[in-house]
Amino acid sequence: MARLFIAVETPPPVAAHLVGLVPAASGIRPTPVAQVHLTLRFLGECEAGQTERITAALGTVHAADFSMRVAGAGRFRGQQGSVLWAGLAPCPALDALYAAMTDALQTAGIAPERRQFRAHLTLARCRPTVPDAMLRDWVAAHRELAVPSWQARRFVLFESRLDRHGATHAAIGAWPLTAPDDAYIVPGVPVSA
Repeated sequence: MARLFIAVETPPPVAAHLVGLVPAASGIRPTPVAQVHLTLRFLGECEAGQTERITAALGTVHAADFSMRVAGAGRFRGQQGSVLWAGLAPCPALDALYAAMTDALQTAGIAPERRQFRAHLTLARCRPTVPDAMLRDWVAAHRELAVPSWQARRFVLFESRLDRHGATHAAIGAWPLTAPDDAYIVPGVPVSA
């Protein structure tokens, strides 16, 4: 069984800058820079046959590349603690990718996500012992967070392997997003000059 998720990567310099904003305090575990990504869909434990069907379905997704831009920060609260995140600005092309991916996954037997998609980059996980005031202050200080935008050029199917040190992510497959000028190019059909 493989623990799978689909994501769009974040350039290492952007990820390093964002993770560098996380408070250095006991009970706060920053996300490793190499693991800062936009999760499109967490699929969970999948058997080999299902992984093959998912991979084949994702190969049918056609979507345009797009610009990603950080727009503010926030936190999710839960019984296991909080998650600090950087939000992403609304993007119709990202929404189109998400819809196309959802449709493709249905052909592989994966039902649509019941929760609403909220585009964000997880920056840190915080234990319940972290003072609430510290987290509120961090969110308030970064409410207008912005960094230079970057271009999303592909989406990736990752396997997440858990061990006593945490998770490591390995790419199983990656699919390009097309530039708007390439949208009318049909794969396998020659383009005349």
